Amino acid sequence: MGDTKKKKGSGVTVFFDVLFSLALLGGVGYGGYYIFTHGTTVEQKTNYLENPVEETTEEPTEPGIIYDRLEVPSQDVYNGSLILVNHDTAFQGSEDNLVSLYQVMLERDCHSFGTRDADVKVQKEYAETLVSMFNAFYNETYDNNVVVQSGYRSPERQQELYDADLQSTGLDYSEKVAKSGFSEHQTGLGIDLTLYEAEYDGTGIYNWINENCPEYGIILRYPENKTSVTKIQFEPWHYRYVGVPHARYITDSGLCLEEYIDLLYGYPYDGEHLQIVDKENKIYEVYYYPADTSAETSSLPVPADCEYTVSGNNRDGFIVAVNTGKIAESVPEPETAPAPEPETAPPLDRENAQTELENPEADS
Repeated sequence: MGDTKKKKGSGVTVFFDVLFSLALLGGVGYGGYYIFTHGTTVEQKTNYLENPVEETTEEPTEPGIIYDRLEVPSQDVYNGSLILVNHDTAFQGSEDNLVSLYQVMLERDCHSFGTRDADVKVQKEYAETLVSMFNAFYNETYDNNVVVQSGYRSPERQQELYDADLQSTGLDYSEKVAKSGFSEHQTGLGIDLTLYEAEYDGTGIYNWINENCPEYGIILRYPENKTSVTKIQFEPWHYRYVGVPHARYITDSGLCLEEYIDLLYGYPYDGEHLQIVDKENKIYEVYYYPADTSAETSSLPVPADCEYTVSGNNRDGFIVAVNTGKIAESVPEPETAPAPEPETAPPLDRENAQTELENPEADS
């Protein structure tokens, strides 16, 4: 009985299989059919020759920078290499990272420039950068007559210089000396240069400094054509550390620091970022992000997998510079014959870089 029932059941199954196959053949004539797979309905559509599928030749989109969140003290808006301190904006940041420039020179065995004395102080990162730049300058020119005569100044010392200038000029406002609390010298990010036996004007062989300082994150702070913006007279001796890659963009674009800080408001984090290419063709992205002034900390978007720097602007927000890790395409420069070099460098005429000057500080 069991075997009989199985045979009967098999005949019925064959009959319905035939009917189902005929139904499928009829459905294909309409250009499509439905099949059932594990209870899921899948629609099969015909591709017509007059409407073929086009093959794409586009390259896959390169993944962008992945961002994370960094909690920073909101007060850090007043610290960093890009803080703007000028006639209208007082310095409100920290003075904790100051070091003796002369001491750094001793540690690095540097004899390529001098300091007024051992008390000249600057921000530590600036000190290291100055040593590197002046070593390169000496290797190029064999000149070690440049002296850093002024770095950090206390508010009290700045006030003394400001009052003395007003008294000598009889004016109500000085275009030579910044007001106490409004001077870059209080930040430790500005220096004044002189020479051992002359004033420094940035000409001649010293033009090398103007041309190359942006590669070290340094700018000429008070250009001759920007006095109406900076409110300070042209000072060819005053150099300011702003960091890489900002110095390159500021210099190449003919901007002063005031104009650059204003420009960055147009490049917010959630919009287009400013792209900067340095001398080595590395591509950087720079953007602005507002500080959360209502809280003790600000949640700052920063890249999770790229090198970056963060600085406050001494106003209302932060500036982030991202090394994207990408290299810009460049046109190779024509090859030129190397300039002949002297067989030996002239001997240094000083055992160390320290010196005492009659005029210890410049005007600004």
